[in-house]
Amino acid sequence: MRIIFFDEGSNEKEIGMEIRKLVNFIHRNVDSFKKEDEKYPITKMHGMIIGFLNNAKDEDVFQKDIEKKFSMRRSTTSKMLKSMEDKGLIERISIEKDARVKKLQLSEKGQSLVEEVTKEYQRIENLLIEGLTEEELDQFFKTIHKMQQNMLKDIE
Repeated sequence: MRIIFFDEGSNEKEIGMEIRKLVNFIHRNVDSFKKEDEKYPITKMHGMIIGFLNNAKDEDVFQKDIEKKFSMRRSTTSKMLKSMEDKGLIERISIEKDARVKKLQLSEKGQSLVEEVTKEYQRIENLLIEGLTEEELDQFFKTIHKMQQNMLKDIE
């Protein structure tokens, strides 16, 4: 069953297309984090992982935690973290219990970007919620959570 919504001008709208357009607008709006090192610019996803690692700096964070937080596949996460390690943004540190398992932490270079990443993230969040009421935000989160669960059920 296909559910179609119509806007005031009677133009057909599809949920997936509208979400994709919003994601495109967000991507266009995000400032790139190009620093002095043009060879290794920081991607939007790198910025999100930097923020996550900074918020969890008092905890041990592993690759599986990144996978879960961002709903990423293991292979994608592995490539992303390898790229961040190559750029000197993170370090992988062996733990005593199992040398095969590495905890993740920000390097000095990664830590130096936390303030900039945080400001950019907050700027985008403020743009997204501008003009929305608390009730609209509550309904949005309820709706998007249901949609995520629907998609997860279908994947599993």
